[in-house]
Amino acid sequence: GRYDQLVPTAIKFLTSVVEKEWHKKNFGNPKAIKDFTEKVIIPQLKLKPGDMENFQSNGLEYVRRDMEGSDVDTRRRTTINFVRGLCKYFEKEVTQILKSYVESLLKQYQSDQAKNWMQKDVAMYISMALAIRGSTRMKGATKLNEFFDVMGFFKSQVLPELKSQSSHPVLKADSLKFIVTFRSQLPLEAYKSLIELIAQHLKHDSYVVHTYAAACIERILAVKDNGKTRFNKAHFKPYIKPILPLLFSIFEKRGSEENEYAMKAVFRVCTVGEEHLAEVAGTVIQSITTILSKVAKNPRMPNFNHYLFETLACLVKNICNAHPKAIATFEKALFPPFNMMLGMETCREFGPYVFQILAQLLEMHKEITQPFKNIFASLLHPAMWAEKGNIPAMIRLLVAYLRVDYRVVGEKLEGLLGIFQKLIAKKRDDHFGMALISAIVEKIPIKLWKQYAKAFIQMMFMRLKNSTTPKFTRNFVSFAGFFCHKHGADSFVEICEGVNKGLFSNLLQKILIPNIEKVDGKTERKSCAVGMTDLLCKSKTMVSGDYPRIWPQLLKAIINLFEIPEQTYTLEEDIMDISERGFKTAYCRLAASAEKKYDPLADVPNVKQYLALSLGQLSKQYPGKIKAAIGNGLPAEHQGALERYLSQAGATIA
Repeated sequence: GRYDQLVPTAIKFLTSVVEKEWHKKNFGNPKAIKDFTEKVIIPQLKLKPGDMENFQSNGLEYVRRDMEGSDVDTRRRTTINFVRGLCKYFEKEVTQILKSYVESLLKQYQSDQAKNWMQKDVAMYISMALAIRGSTRMKGATKLNEFFDVMGFFKSQVLPELKSQSSHPVLKADSLKFIVTFRSQLPLEAYKSLIELIAQHLKHDSYVVHTYAAACIERILAVKDNGKTRFNKAHFKPYIKPILPLLFSIFEKRGSEENEYAMKAVFRVCTVGEEHLAEVAGTVIQSITTILSKVAKNPRMPNFNHYLFETLACLVKNICNAHPKAIATFEKALFPPFNMMLGMETCREFGPYVFQILAQLLEMHKEITQPFKNIFASLLHPAMWAEKGNIPAMIRLLVAYLRVDYRVVGEKLEGLLGIFQKLIAKKRDDHFGMALISAIVEKIPIKLWKQYAKAFIQMMFMRLKNSTTPKFTRNFVSFAGFFCHKHGADSFVEICEGVNKGLFSNLLQKILIPNIEKVDGKTERKSCAVGMTDLLCKSKTMVSGDYPRIWPQLLKAIINLFEIPEQTYTLEEDIMDISERGFKTAYCRLAASAEKKYDPLADVPNVKQYLALSLGQLSKQYPGKIKAAIGNGLPAEHQGALERYLSQAGATIA
């Protein structure tokens, strides 16, 4: 109506007034509380004709306005906050008075349920407003009003509505919302009986009811205690088979063809069910590929599409890890729709998803299967790389090809180097270029790319000289270390000197040594440590000419890398949060398709021990010299750290 914007603003103002301590005396008396209830709370919690219209014919709008975590200021939301504001100083008084109104509204409902359902709707909302003292998006209600019996209300008012065949759809939706809100308060035993009851509402024709039922299942499965899922896969196993077809049936209902809440629930079921999904995987994949073919023609709902691909990635992860033979089934089902989508103009935004799942499948292989061989050449096509969102996933896919079997590259090595050249020129994408060249250097025999080495190292130097960034410098230092370990430090020096005589000394002092300790990422730091140790102890370069003067500085930098802690950030996060964070960019990272940890230097288990043993070997070749260089050139605290490494490794310096 005409006051839709004004009323919430007025109620927000009223809330800010009642929450101020100095206004306590004006609002704590029973008369004020009763006036507020009759003139503000009940009238504003009542559904207006516009709300009912949305409920019946624009369910998505109703759900968005009503769902927890929505940022829309509606009359209902601001009124609920007003009740909480009133309770701030007068919790007991407000609760007692409002409870009497709730009882009266429920009596009216009982006298004629068909006619007076709206009274119960208001009673449910007053009760939800009263009961909550604190809540979070992840857990729902976390702190309750001690004067309100939530479980008593749940048993006497919520459960009967869910069990009733004749209950009004709005009351069904309210009851499901109640469970969503108080999910963390409900005991595990309650979940078991509730899941079946909620699942029956997935069949409901009302958009709001079946959407709330899906959201309810998704939120219950998300509840965690100390980081562990409360209703875990062992509890959930018997319900997987009956629930999934019901969730998929939602997408056949008019208006719900792309219901993101239902798809989110499918994703959650797959996340919690893990390998127990194996027996229904065939039907789930079939349902998903059918939906994919439909939405590819006209993708309208980005969230829906995101959870659709998350579900696929989740199935690949959980089922193929438990049953490696299933990989072939997935490929057979997914290659036709994926090929079709990559050729369509309408769904370019699906590229990043498709490439991530292809990479995820390929990473599980011991050899490259025919479908993957068939698409390799098209991955090098410039048009594919013109879509910025494709780049991270396509690099991951190309790296997977190289790791499984480099021979797939055949005559196409120059094509790969062309991609490296394009990526390294851009500050935003250079780390993808470095990941590609590292995989080439690691997996393809040196004789096949030695002729190009001078050119690609020169490209890196141009970036370092003309337009470097801290990120590029760190990646370069890590790459240099990796190259030194993989193909020998002297061969790296030789390539650098081939670009420009005397270049390596400059590079070592100005780029490598100052940045060794700044390298970030576990694998990158290890590459750097191992490779720089090889440069220090296994290269003829470092013990000849002017280099012995620089030698202690390099050792000091390696010790700094070990002793100065790397900054890391860890959060206990829910898979939906990770998924939603990934979704905010042109490249949509799939949480369920995370790359497996891969260590290209698995031959070195302990880096400090590697340094100690390498120094021990070197000192045998130059007795007394290494000891003197350490004594004269290394600060005392670094010497102390080095002595620790030597004693732990059982090594000595001659």
